[in-house]
Amino acid sequence: MITKETVLQQLYSTSNDIAKEFDNSYKEEINNIASELAISYQILHDIINREDQSQVSDADFQSALLFWTALNTYLAAVELFRRGYNKEPQMLIRNVLETFSAAFDIHVNPQKLPILRYRPKDFDSKKSINIAKQIHPIISQMWGMLSGFFSHVSIFHTVPHASKKASLCVGGLFESTEQKTIILGMLPPLQLALDIMNSVLELAFIKYIPNPRFWKQASDNTYIYKTPKENMERGQKMIKKMEALLQNDQQI
Repeated sequence: MITKETVLQQLYSTSNDIAKEFDNSYKEEINNIASELAISYQILHDIINREDQSQVSDADFQSALLFWTALNTYLAAVELFRRGYNKEPQMLIRNVLETFSAAFDIHVNPQKLPILRYRPKDFDSKKSINIAKQIHPIISQMWGMLSGFFSHVSIFHTVPHASKKASLCVGGLFESTEQKTIILGMLPPLQLALDIMNSVLELAFIKYIPNPRFWKQASDNTYIYKTPKENMERGQKMIKKMEALLQNDQQI
């Protein structure tokens, strides 16, 4: 029988237990995400709290606030992921991609700020995706995929949890062995989304950043994207981890 106490136990106890078990299994991946988030939070903090605000345009200031909101939403997605939710974080990541794109749109098109501020119904953040995909086409592809499969109702929503042990579970579920393939399959795109978004943020505020990580200046107004070495190594390590898991599954 499912009672109020069942729900409260999930909120107060089970959810915390899931997060602890998840962190024990994926501590390195969570640390990597935290490191990337911290860098972008600091960039935005320095802009928003810049002593001489005359050096920051109104559009850039508001853009930085939008980026900050998107980072918070990403952090919320990670929090849900740690607590055993697989679909819900991806709904939030779709929103993060759109908010990041809108923030960049306001930066490059400051004339849109009054529309967002005074006529928000006329500001279509979905169109901002077209602006951001000029930097990384994959932004549009990821946003479309997440819209189709997770933000909008799809066949995935008919499966509450990908588990043979518990087809129905109140709240999140974490089976360290059974769900390892799913989790390791989600971590790379989660990290990729963060790297892509951080590079967009960095490009928007590159004049405030002494040593950009994602961009190399080719000329006065031209920058070339470069994946930081540590990010590349991290991605390769995660892929090898996934490959090893799949090989072990095939041998069972």
